[in-house]
Amino acid sequence: MKRFVLLFVALFVLSGPALKAQETPTKKFIPPHGPTRPVPPPRNAIVLFDGKNTDAWTQLDGSPVKWDLSDGVLTVKPGTGNIITKQKFGDYRLHVEFRIPYMPDAHGQARGNSGVYNHGLYEVQILDSVNNPTYFAGGCGAIYGQRDPDENAALPPGQWQSYDIIFRAPRFDANGNLIEKPRITVIWNGVKVHDNVEIQGPTTASLPGPMVATGPIMLQDHGCPVSFRDIWIVPLKNALPNPPKKADK
Repeated sequence: MKRFVLLFVALFVLSGPALKAQETPTKKFIPPHGPTRPVPPPRNAIVLFDGKNTDAWTQLDGSPVKWDLSDGVLTVKPGTGNIITKQKFGDYRLHVEFRIPYMPDAHGQARGNSGVYNHGLYEVQILDSVNNPTYFAGGCGAIYGQRDPDENAALPPGQWQSYDIIFRAPRFDANGNLIEKPRITVIWNGVKVHDNVEIQGPTTASLPGPMVATGPIMLQDHGCPVSFRDIWIVPLKNALPNPPKKADK
């Protein structure tokens, strides 16, 4: 009996540190750039929105931005109109994070609609595309009116999503004649949904005017309180060269 008691005491003493270690609270692991945290811009990026102010943007008429800025998030204030960057860009890589509101009573184009307009002319559509069918090239990730995304990479409303857009501006000759149409690659939530696709021309509800060598980024007010955060751009010298032509058979 005495030997059993001594053995029990020894086991209790040895297990004490292990029990204490299990009871000690550990710091919660947060994966880098998880869904609740924006992706940090690279060093060579121009930050267009970091949650602090809207200094890089204006309303279409040049007045200060009227959208709601709260807790580092910029949200469309329906009826106030689109906003555009003060600066214009040629070729670039653009990163935009957006959050679609939960609108269960809305359907089709009325559910979480907004858009990212490259050069103010070519829209990559934003829409709630989870169990929300719509017409051709009208869903989230579409080059509006021209091409559906290769895959539906949509996340449910209320979750942050991302577009990484590589845009090649149209090319003009010395006389200003168009010689190459713009091209675009779109990565949506990490999924490539357009790969060096030629854009046929300006999409619906774009800025007036023809194709241009440089233009602003425009975010659309389509009557839905879509939110944005972490918007940055990296100008590029020669993005998305034309793919090689296939040899004639």
